[in-house]
Amino acid sequence: MSARFQDRLSDFPLPAKTAGERPRILTRRGMVGLLAAGAAGLFPRAARGGACSTCSTGAFAHEILLASLSFSPDAQTLITAGQDSFVKFWNASSGALFRTVGTVDVPYRLAVSPDGNWIAVGMAHGNLQLWSADGKNQRALTGHSDTVGALAFTPNSQTLVSASLDHTTKVWSVESATLFNSFTDSTDAMNTVAVAPQGRFLVSSGSQVYLRLLSTGQILQTRAGTTFAISADGEWLATHDGAQLYLAAFPSLDPIMSVADQETATAMEFSADGKLLAVSYGNPATRLYSAPSLKLAAQLEANEGLSLSLDMDSRVNNLAVASGKSIRLYSLPAGNREPVCFMDIAASSPAASGTQYTSMGVGYTAACFCPLPSGAVCTCNCVPGNCPCVMDSGCDCVADQSCSCVSDTGCGSDTGCYCDGDTGCGCVSDTGCSCVSDSGCGCVSDSGCYCVSDVGCGCVSDSGCGCVGDSGCGCDGDSGSSGCGCDGDAGRA
Repeated sequence: MSARFQDRLSDFPLPAKTAGERPRILTRRGMVGLLAAGAAGLFPRAARGGACSTCSTGAFAHEILLASLSFSPDAQTLITAGQDSFVKFWNASSGALFRTVGTVDVPYRLAVSPDGNWIAVGMAHGNLQLWSADGKNQRALTGHSDTVGALAFTPNSQTLVSASLDHTTKVWSVESATLFNSFTDSTDAMNTVAVAPQGRFLVSSGSQVYLRLLSTGQILQTRAGTTFAISADGEWLATHDGAQLYLAAFPSLDPIMSVADQETATAMEFSADGKLLAVSYGNPATRLYSAPSLKLAAQLEANEGLSLSLDMDSRVNNLAVASGKSIRLYSLPAGNREPVCFMDIAASSPAASGTQYTSMGVGYTAACFCPLPSGAVCTCNCVPGNCPCVMDSGCDCVADQSCSCVSDTGCGSDTGCYCDGDTGCGCVSDTGCSCVSDSGCGCVSDSGCYCVSDVGCGCVSDSGCGCVGDSGCGCDGDSGSSGCGCDGDAGRA
């Protein structure tokens, strides 16, 4: 079974996978039991209440740590960058993956312009690119010499500010993809940047947050902090220095409130209305604080791995949190986990399974048993993780658990057969099909079919079929006497 697949939307080959756990084979006997139990394998069933459950064990969004995520301005799409060198586009409400784009180097930060027309991707080795909203058109912004780990667009989407481990902050024209200005600092490398109103920007470096002029880079004021967030209305600045969480007025930076918080914050974000502040900490669970009181409003569930990024959308009031290789979605203000699974089959283990479908000409991947949109067409049902069938019509899924393999190469001529690893698959009219010990196997008219000990096997007119001891063998009413005439079956004892 191939360990690679071709993403039909981006024409970018996924990297080779290491050998993982082999999926459990679904035999015809297992299929009979599955159908008897009412599992109905052709289309995913809707979960209770019409929503997906959260991801099953082994279901992941990226193969390696998720470095950055951001909502589109309309809150319909969530865009993620993983250290597996892929940027992925997800339906924010259903969790369905609909586009995967490879990057030229490991991405560490992405930003979406306020008008939704541009995506900036900061990567290792100084690579920085400006993409169209669909990721198809890419322009390189050349100038950084080390990892670009912080990005921000101006409110009018015409300017991009980037900060790098090379100790420089650069200002770029979005329209022309050219460099406006560059500021070099001898202090620690920059790791967070945001554009503030009235021609100013904020950047964190080491243990300080600097307020600077966008035109000259002049430092106006500083506050303690390794990371920060500014409210959407530009009234408040929140900073965190690993020991304290601070809230200050903006642009004066006059202190308002501080609370002890003995963790290392990795990302911070205000809600659209400025009443909540979300803080991620790497390993500890993300926390929600009310603003401006900085009272702890909620502590979310434990992470699956390092949490390096979070984002709040401006319309639906959802919070997306990077959690190791996974994405979690929470509703605000309560912070309740939303039953949405962001799953890429290619990044998941065989313990989890997903479905591919097309809708309005676009291919999607989602967790199994999620309700499909109206008019969607299922193309591959409940494929185990690491299956090479993603987006392939009539996918080649031999030996994959529960894969619906209509018209698959290697399945003989049987429509709708299940790929249990048997050559010729579902036995009906297949020459030489081995059906030994399969309950209810349909072997009628198969030349040389082995039906010994099969309960209910129809062996009438099979040449060479051994029917001795078969309960229910079609012998036309003859009761086991020597020389029983089995309607032309040769070799009957």
